[in-house]
Amino acid sequence: MEKNEPQQPIMRYRLNDSVPIGELVSYSVQHLTFFLANSAILPVIVGVYLGLDPLALAGLVQRTFILCGLLSIFQALWGHRFPILEGPAGLWFGVLITLANSAPGMGKDLSVLRTDIETGLIIAGGVCALLGIAGMVSKVTRIFSPMVNGVFLILMALQLSSTVVRAMLGLNSSNHIADPKSFIVFLITTSLIVWISMRKKGGFQSMAVLIGAGVGWALALLLGISPPISDYADRMTSFPQLFAWGEPTFDPGITVTCVLASLLLFSNLVASIVGMSAVTGEPLQTKLFNRGAFFTGISDILAGMGATVGFIPYASAVGFTALTGVAARTPFILGALCMIILGIIPTVGVFFAAMPPSVSNSVVFIVFCLVVGLGVKEFGKIGMSIREQYIIGISCVIGVGVMFLPQEVFTNLPQIFRYLLLNGLVDGMLLCILLEQVLLRHG
Repeated sequence: MEKNEPQQPIMRYRLNDSVPIGELVSYSVQHLTFFLANSAILPVIVGVYLGLDPLALAGLVQRTFILCGLLSIFQALWGHRFPILEGPAGLWFGVLITLANSAPGMGKDLSVLRTDIETGLIIAGGVCALLGIAGMVSKVTRIFSPMVNGVFLILMALQLSSTVVRAMLGLNSSNHIADPKSFIVFLITTSLIVWISMRKKGGFQSMAVLIGAGVGWALALLLGISPPISDYADRMTSFPQLFAWGEPTFDPGITVTCVLASLLLFSNLVASIVGMSAVTGEPLQTKLFNRGAFFTGISDILAGMGATVGFIPYASAVGFTALTGVAARTPFILGALCMIILGIIPTVGVFFAAMPPSVSNSVVFIVFCLVVGLGVKEFGKIGMSIREQYIIGISCVIGVGVMFLPQEVFTNLPQIFRYLLLNGLVDGMLLCILLEQVLLRHG
């Protein structure tokens, strides 16, 4: 791994420093707020696409909070050992929604898809953990180059663009006419999130989604389009069960998709560690990447067992640490413990599960607009010679083209090949790897 040598901000407390009790409480609350801002919304949105009822959505929020705190502590103590939030990954968010959208066309019930995803996450986590043990993180990140990352991100956004626009207009299986009230809530929520993200700085900026969702939720209540917050708390257990979506099932196509997504996220892990090393002044060592990869694999395994969205170290934690000037582990761990405590309080999950669809769809829209931007940013890291133009063009055209193929075109093939061949996201990314590493390889 190459060492970056950016100018270091002044740290009030470094990793191993003790923090006075008075400040410890305030810094722990800051970490808890950052955890909530990044972990409370995505699970509910994914759960809706996966066909979960309100009670199951509340359970998903519970499990996400518990694992978010637990996995963050694992990494801080035994993994890369930096105060980096482990939260629901935006990439996993997109992948699971993509799988949910394509499942009906493949004749797969969403209840079966959910148990397939459990297995896919567990196997993907096992692969990541083994790569971490073997010290092969750097080799994997070379395969998943900026070109491959960019193709994957662009294809994921394009594959879900129709779904996002329908959601923006308030269209669903029971309503085929645009709903003005839903659109107004969507528009105001989206505008507020974008404004805060672009105009504000620091901690306020990091809470843009949470603030926007709160305002949108209040507006939805005023317009009478917010679902009631039902009291499911008495039907929920304090410690959510394992494999809450059912006994794991195996689908080769879904498993391959999950493994590719988890490997693609290694670049996010590397960026988080490099950035935090630069901010804290801690030496950058190869073992940090390998330990981090091992525990990222463990997090995917636990996400599969806990029936949640996959987790990833949040690179935004680097900016949060630079802003506060506090890298000490103690307040970070206390904030993570508070997340676990919130996760075992059923009422918390019930509250977030009642989010209005127009608000959650606004967050989906924001996320996938940023996904497109990230894809373009990845392409900006490479020189655009005729070779790169061919690789990106062929991969994207084939990937998008596959998205519009009728589902019955490969009915004569086994299901594993049907699912892979009709998955434009996976096809485009694999084709990009083949072109870049083999067919159109430099030299």
